[in-house]
Amino acid sequence: MNKIFIRHEYGQLGNILFRLANTLGFALEHGYRVEDYTFAFCNYHDGSSNIQFLENYHAYHFFEYPRSPLRIINRIKWKFRNRGLRKTKLVENFDPTFDLQKLDLNCSYELKGFHFSSGGLAFKHRSQICKILRFRESETLPVQNLLNDYKKEHKVLLGLHMRQNDYKTFYDGKYFVSADQYLKAVNHFKSLYPHPESIGVVICSDEKETLLNIQKDHPDYIYPKGNIAKDMYALSWCDYIIGPKGTTMSAWAAYIGESSILQIDQSTQNFELESFSRVKRLEPFNPSLN
Repeated sequence: MNKIFIRHEYGQLGNILFRLANTLGFALEHGYRVEDYTFAFCNYHDGSSNIQFLENYHAYHFFEYPRSPLRIINRIKWKFRNRGLRKTKLVENFDPTFDLQKLDLNCSYELKGFHFSSGGLAFKHRSQICKILRFRESETLPVQNLLNDYKKEHKVLLGLHMRQNDYKTFYDGKYFVSADQYLKAVNHFKSLYPHPESIGVVICSDEKETLLNIQKDHPDYIYPKGNIAKDMYALSWCDYIIGPKGTTMSAWAAYIGESSILQIDQSTQNFELESFSRVKRLEPFNPSLN
């Protein structure tokens, strides 16, 4: 059976999941196997492996689909990971319009680059992809316990993804949105409903001090304060999500939760419910489109 390999690629968890979900969409459609070594690395928190977040994969090694039944097999493959690439074709791409569907189905490939899309296949196979890439119960159960009653008490949940730390300098702050503007967006969203008290708000941020300050004024909001996987999962529970442009984190939450999302920037003032939409294409960050 032919394989697709992904090695040594950059991007944080959202970008890795976007790339892998597109690859899995192609693999499920055409009967490919997948080996993704980027999950062995992480830019968040303690620097440990991303794969520790996934339910059905051996922690601290690499991702493969279908999963090896024994951890020792996964470890052996990891040790000899560079030997299986001699007969593969290298596909190096940085063009956002690139579609995996263009590949010859008679070959194995190594994908190198950032923009790989399987177009509609990531949505045709969304249910199975979400099952394959679901987070561990140790990540999801605390969120479920936090949100179960809250969701019952509110007709609508609005998720707020406040990316602060790196966005202050990323692309010279082009995508940074202040905490005040995010909160104004929440108030505006509430104004679109005849009964704003029925709206619950879930806030996730990479800046703990910001969360603590907001919590003082809004103790009725929910603050998961988790790692990246917990925050993604919490946002996926929401009916609507507001987040910044140029990020895949909240977009992944919208994909797995089938939530409606609106990505805002500093120029965003007013919006309508119709401004929100479902994710239609899993495309990694592309500054020319944002």
